[in-house]
Amino acid sequence: MCNIFFTTCDNDFARDNKLLQRISNRGPDCIHSISYKISDTLSLTFCGAVLWTQGSKPTVQPVENDKAILLFNGDVYNHHWDKNISDTQTLMRKFNDCNSSQDVINVIHSLKGPFSIIYFEKTLKILYFTRDRLGRVSLLLHRSKKSITISSVLGRKYPCIEIPAFNIYKLDIENGIISQFSWDCQSFESYNLDDWIQMIQNQQDLPDEENIFSVEDTFDLRDDVHIVDYINEVSGAKKCKQVILKTLLSHETIGKVVETLLHLLEKSIKTRIETQPNKCKDCLSKKGECKHCAVGILFSGGIDCTILARLADKYVPISQPIDLINVAFKTESVSYEVPDRITGRQSYNELRSVCPSRQWVFREVNVDKKDLELCQSAIIADLVYPRRTILDESLGSALWYAAGAQHSNDVSPCRILLLGSGADELFGGYSRHRNAFKRKGWPGLAAELTLDWNRISYRNLARDNRVICDHGRIPRLPYLDEEFSTYVLNLKPWLKCFPTENLGIGVGDKLMLRLLAMHLGLTDVALLPKRALQFGSRIANKKEKGKDISKHMQ
Repeated sequence: MCNIFFTTCDNDFARDNKLLQRISNRGPDCIHSISYKISDTLSLTFCGAVLWTQGSKPTVQPVENDKAILLFNGDVYNHHWDKNISDTQTLMRKFNDCNSSQDVINVIHSLKGPFSIIYFEKTLKILYFTRDRLGRVSLLLHRSKKSITISSVLGRKYPCIEIPAFNIYKLDIENGIISQFSWDCQSFESYNLDDWIQMIQNQQDLPDEENIFSVEDTFDLRDDVHIVDYINEVSGAKKCKQVILKTLLSHETIGKVVETLLHLLEKSIKTRIETQPNKCKDCLSKKGECKHCAVGILFSGGIDCTILARLADKYVPISQPIDLINVAFKTESVSYEVPDRITGRQSYNELRSVCPSRQWVFREVNVDKKDLELCQSAIIADLVYPRRTILDESLGSALWYAAGAQHSNDVSPCRILLLGSGADELFGGYSRHRNAFKRKGWPGLAAELTLDWNRISYRNLARDNRVICDHGRIPRLPYLDEEFSTYVLNLKPWLKCFPTENLGIGVGDKLMLRLLAMHLGLTDVALLPKRALQFGSRIANKKEKGKDISKHMQ
């Protein structure tokens, strides 16, 4: 991961020490900038701050040749690429072979993994930019009277939009015309840049529930194998939740789905653990083996993150500990014994039992009210921005402190952080999924799951990327791997979750993940109820409404 930064006027930014520090935080391994003059009155500035993950050594950005300038932030998981060469260098070589705009679009379209790109063609004075179609990486655009600025992070000082992940964008710098190309390469539209920005701003100003995303009216809900009847029969006949899960696992079709999920999730985790220098922050510049923690997990103790920990044990060298980072807030509470701390310890103990050869380190990150208020005002609000609600600030704060990974006076040295993002959207983990099923049955649940997936790039992923990367760590999201998520999206809704009355909370929601946890020997974790981060960590203030604008954003 890195910070990429482009502007047509760098005077204001060169004096903004707070912004420069945020840029540097995201890319602590090297930082570099260049300028390119395209006319007597217009000069472009490109700046890259690199957090090294791929290749035999860090690649200084931006990368420039006679034809173009490239800034790249992210990780490409195209398995046929040579991992001894950084993905930035490989990508630049592929762009060099392009002879048309469509060729450039096709190269971007072929990429797998989380990324954002700024690519400038010198001769045509054309700027291409985008972030991956799931929106796992941040990219913001600020427009003033005298400049255009695109950056991974900006702050409240710079009114901006989150560049939508729905398209690939091509901007003619001199005439201010922007074209957007759909990810399926089937359509494109062109706009005046200012009109386009206003259109996106109007969309992003809407509350989440008013932002309309298209959802198909019809779904193929044929149950040729009669899975629904089988699950209803088992859940109605048996009272013990563990017995229900074990019985369901014995069904041939369900068992095959669980095995496929396991195979694809293991593949995703393996790629995300092995694509890195395999060294902690302290050993990065040293020769020889690192025996410290290089991979940590943001760990509430819930099913999503505990499955990740269980599978990460297979691919992290046994000589390295794995940090389980658990955050708690003492705001309304009188102690740090919040629900996620209690659940976290329970799941930590089960991991120690199931994987006894691994050194698991349970890191308790404790945040008091005074420190929270100070950091929200001075730092976190700038990282969350342009998201502005109390809920955004609360979730952003919880992730910022967790990613800081400070336990008393000791700080985790890990560079890679695994997160369970996407599991709730894929496997029906929210109460709204249960409510949709109550109202409209399986068609209603299918529509709600599709809606959640269609808006996943818009709601929180870019915000989470900004707050986590501020600590110079790389967030990786195994559930959002393209191959894994595509498989889950094509499952029938009852092979994702089963929110009936017989299978209550803690069983029916995210049913397939619970079966996977049971299959992996995590019998206690398999039955833990879903708990939202803001409530489990106790950062949420019950007197405030999550949809309201935070006082730090007014």
